[in-house]
Amino acid sequence: MTSKTNPTPGPLTDDTEVWQRTLSILAGIKQVASEVRAEARQIEAVYPDQWIKPGHWERADLVSALNNAHTVMSAEVRAIARSRNLAMPENLR
Repeated sequence: MTSKTNPTPGPLTDDTEVWQRTLSILAGIKQVASEVRAEARQIEAVYPDQWIKPGHWERADLVSALNNAHTVMSAEVRAIARSRNLAMPENLR
C-alpha cells in the first residue's frame, strides 16, 4: 500500500526508517483527532444554546475512538519493542 511517507512500498532499509514510519502513523492519528476536535468546537460555537448540536456528538465519539486507538497502538509498539530488545526513540518511551 502506498502512502505519503512511503510512496513506493518496499522493504524497510533500517530501524530508523521503521521508527520514522511508526511515529508518522501515530502522529497522523493524533493530527486527525485534533482536526475532528476542532470541528466539534466549531459546531459548539455555532450552536451555543442548543443541547442537540448537529454532528457534535459524532465528532466527540470519533475523537475518543482516535485517542483510544493512539493509546493502544503506542502501548503495543512499546511492548513489541521491549519484548524484542529494540532501541526505541525517546518520544515513544
